[in-house]
Amino acid sequence: MTTTDRRVAVVTGASKGIGRAIAVALATDGCDVVVNYSASEAAAKDTAVAVEAAGGRAVVAGGDVTDAATSEQLAAIAVHELGGLDVWVNNAGVSVLAPIIGTSAPDMERMLAVNYMGSFHGLQTAARTMISAGTAGRIINVASEAAVQTFRYLGAYAASKFAVVGLTQAAALELGEFGITVNAIGPGTTETDMVLAERRSEVGITGLEPDAVRAGYLRDIPLGRFCTPEDSGALVAWLASPAAGYVTGQIILNNGGSVFH
Repeated sequence: MTTTDRRVAVVTGASKGIGRAIAVALATDGCDVVVNYSASEAAAKDTAVAVEAAGGRAVVAGGDVTDAATSEQLAAIAVHELGGLDVWVNNAGVSVLAPIIGTSAPDMERMLAVNYMGSFHGLQTAARTMISAGTAGRIINVASEAAVQTFRYLGAYAASKFAVVGLTQAAALELGEFGITVNAIGPGTTETDMVLAERRSEVGITGLEPDAVRAGYLRDIPLGRFCTPEDSGALVAWLASPAAGYVTGQIILNNGGSVFH
């Protein structure tokens, strides 16, 4: 492809894990990528290297998604440095594993701020940018299998992700007339840094051995393995592709069958 043939994507929280895999999958499928990070510029630069190795151009941009100005900055970078905005992926997320009655208000507020409001800011900015340019774009929110069925000790996190699904559906209804699709994915257990931290919390709550906690989650997955970041990257790339042009307002679970929806 020539540069002018390539699409442009923004991926929030793309420094590692699922976000990095999404950025690389989109690059492989013909996108240049704005790689957003909040904490580790070095890790985001590693993602940029991987994006470029996959054939895409990459621009690294720091910023906290809880601030609406970050989304505006990311959109401006996409338009002015890479030439437009075709795909926006709200991936940045945080979690705290704890009983509902043991979840602190600051922890709940942080999850809502990043998981829900971060997606809200990104979706608004992406939609406005796409509508202004007349682009029939794709907005994809990374939710969770816990966005359709909660789990013990993940109730507060699940509530923030349930909200993302509601936002996805409402935006799909309103943006369809502009040719913009809005979907969500629901990854199953993926052994990222965030999930490993959750597992340590569960060990502390239950008193079980780490291997026992891990085995318990694995036992509930019919396909017999955990989700990988690349599984999520592939699904996002498909949702951003012409093949998914008639799919909108959906949450698609990539979880090996651990939760049906």
